[in-house]
Amino acid sequence: MKPRVLDIAALAAAVAILLGSVLSMFTTRPDPGIHLAYWDGQVVIGSIDYASMASEGYYGLNVGDVVLALDWQDISSMPAAEKQWLVGQPWSWLWIATESGSGVLAVPVDGAGQVSSGVGNDRVAVSWYLGRDGREGDLMPIGLGLAILGLGWWWLGSGRGGAGLKRYAVTLPVATAMPILVLPLNRLPTLAAVVIGSGLVAAAMLPLAFDLACAVPERRRRLTLMLLASGLAVAATAVGILVPMDNWFPPTYVHSLVRAALVAMVPLIPGIPAAGPMNWLESEPDGPHGGIFASPELIVAALTPGVAAVSLVPLSQYFPWPILSWLAVIVVARRLRRPATRLAARATHQRDLVVAATEAERARIAADVHDDALQDLTMLVRRLDAAGDTANAQAAREIAERLRAVVGDLRLPVLDDLGIGPSLEWLCDRLDSPAGSVTLDRLPDESRQPADVELAVFRIAQEALSNAIRHGKAPIIVRYVTGPDWVELEIDDSGSGIPAGAAELAEQTGHLGLMNMAQRAEAIGASLKIGRRPGGGTRVALIWERAGAPGAATSAAPSTSTP
Repeated sequence: MKPRVLDIAALAAAVAILLGSVLSMFTTRPDPGIHLAYWDGQVVIGSIDYASMASEGYYGLNVGDVVLALDWQDISSMPAAEKQWLVGQPWSWLWIATESGSGVLAVPVDGAGQVSSGVGNDRVAVSWYLGRDGREGDLMPIGLGLAILGLGWWWLGSGRGGAGLKRYAVTLPVATAMPILVLPLNRLPTLAAVVIGSGLVAAAMLPLAFDLACAVPERRRRLTLMLLASGLAVAATAVGILVPMDNWFPPTYVHSLVRAALVAMVPLIPGIPAAGPMNWLESEPDGPHGGIFASPELIVAALTPGVAAVSLVPLSQYFPWPILSWLAVIVVARRLRRPATRLAARATHQRDLVVAATEAERARIAADVHDDALQDLTMLVRRLDAAGDTANAQAAREIAERLRAVVGDLRLPVLDDLGIGPSLEWLCDRLDSPAGSVTLDRLPDESRQPADVELAVFRIAQEALSNAIRHGKAPIIVRYVTGPDWVELEIDDSGSGIPAGAAELAEQTGHLGLMNMAQRAEAIGASLKIGRRPGGGTRVALIWERAGAPGAATSAAPSTSTP
């Protein structure tokens, strides 16, 4: 699904909710939802509409209650014919006596919004106020919602919220603002307002949920997440329609709390895998992703509408502080992280420059050796052969071969032409002894990766193999598998194993080889682990995944692996 379509859907939901909330402020005479009937010589409440002004039974209005007065006129002693006539007439005030005779209810129809009650002389008075003069407070959630929409679109769209959140510049502010904008509509005591408000809030969460699901690479997982989000939206709508049934006095708010939780889960369920992979068991605090999630900003984005949904729980007054506090924390944290982010970006840039300069210097040295020393040695070999000096000619050939090997290590033409797999095969053949101490395990069909990734993986393998030959023990096993978006490399030896903590303390102890491997892995965003392997010896394990790709398919590794 194209993000543009999701943006249009989100804006449509926002406009619908905004119009509904504004129009609800001008509704001053809603139907109280009471229908009278004549039964056994009395005027009684025949029915009460669901979600209407009179639907809260705990205020004393119940089907079957006897009506004592209409429009301030006592009707209890009227003749039966007049009572039957009154049942079908329009009225604005209603006094109702409960069956026990303990109270009297007064219901003014053209007041405005909230319910107030008072008790005196064994009588109960309840009044509804629903006029424009009592709803100026509704301007606060409307203004706050519009501010979240406008400022959120500007902040995210301009990149101030992070480059990874620019694509959510419409869907995220809409999902955050909707639980606030709908509050005036929720106050309108009609079934239509309840249904429309519940449905539109849930619908406003779906564009963000689908947008987050689109960040998950695997198509089947995307569809599953979209279906789950849609099911949660339907459940949130259904529970929202049940909110008028809740026992608000004492305020348990069961249905409202469940509704807010379901609304919060609509974007959160796809947001968690979109922010993955999760490294809950990451043993190194500075792993490749820098935290539990690969994209922490996506988790923050998925949680933000849920914080706004707290406002859906009805209170005596609007409660905007949770979302305001949350947004303030996000802005402050972003500002506090900015200097550290700049330093990290600068360090990364400098490290990349060093790597690029190192490779350029390697290429220059290789070219100089090839074009100068090797050419001179080749001419020397020919002259010695022509002079019949066989011994010195052979010595010169051996030196030339060693120089060619050095040039090959420096320039790596096989890597540029054929890729990592053949390059590793060439490297293992060079380092292998007659006893066959180095074995390469790789797939016949391999995917090419970006040039910087292939170079980093090869250099790490080169350094790891050099360490295994010098400090380890045969057999040495190299395992290499790759897919379109991932690479896995393992190098095992059977020696005594690397000392505990040696990899972490490489910089302090001066182990330049270990530092070089760690820096190259970090440069491409790969996970590198160096430590003892379960069967004894040292294991160097590298995993690289393309940004946004699913986890590496380790099941594709060859089955011929050794201990």
